[in-house]
Amino acid sequence: MDAYNVPVGPAAVRGPRFRFRNPVGPALVVQSLIATQALADVYIIATGGKDSPWLAEDMVPFPAVLQVACWIAFLFWFVRVRANAEVLAPGSHKHTVGFAIGAWAIPLAMWWMPRRITLDIHRAGGPPRDAWLINAWWFVWLVDGPFSVAFHLGVLDQTDYRNPVDQGLNILCAILAIAVVRRVTAAQPAGPLPYFNMT
Repeated sequence: MDAYNVPVGPAAVRGPRFRFRNPVGPALVVQSLIATQALADVYIIATGGKDSPWLAEDMVPFPAVLQVACWIAFLFWFVRVRANAEVLAPGSHKHTVGFAIGAWAIPLAMWWMPRRITLDIHRAGGPPRDAWLINAWWFVWLVDGPFSVAFHLGVLDQTDYRNPVDQGLNILCAILAIAVVRRVTAAQPAGPLPYFNMT
């Protein structure tokens, strides 16, 4: 058992589910993948948008695999920091650790619940701060995701997202996502911690 897996404070009584685990490794992985995805978007813009070689038929699996890898890595990191937040501030969270995944899959609720969980995770690491960064990331994610899909289908009547505006939003969202991952991870002190009474 390494230093990150030592039960902490009252959470120790609850069993192995609530153990502080190092969030730095998963954070580095997800940041690297998001940065790679952003660089791919820059390359797509620089090489002709929808006519970019990166989007050629023989390359189709690679962008899709990269996107899926980003999602998986992000969810793994998100669950890790949410579980750590339970150790840092047990009993102060409205939603369970498992809901850190479920919130992204529930129709309509996925438009605001993950933001709420992210704010709770960040708050558990210390005094609330930098909510503007999380809010900015979430706003851009909504514009780049659900709102963009609705606009393309309802107004433009097409599903071609390979244009400079959409790619630019992807890049901005990636930059903000990396900043959020860094900030939330940094708010979780490394190693065994005393119990922080946040209730």
